[in-house]
Amino acid sequence: MDLNHLLYHHQLSIMRAASLPAVARADAFRLVKHYQTRIDRLRDKMGVSSYPDWCGAAVQAGTAS
Repeated sequence: MDLNHLLYHHQLSIMRAASLPAVARADAFRLVKHYQTRIDRLRDKMGVSSYPDWCGAAVQAGTAS
């Protein structure tokens, strides 16, 4: 999968997991973590960061909107 495809499925898995009853969320969030791991590996392989340099300071400070 390319990065956009992984990001799309990651977002879908987050929304699906959030809509489940609390009892079922643990298993659903394993899929979220799976996609996050694949995204991180692909970004590392591509040599790109999670956020562009221009927003790095805001993200690190927790002020991103």
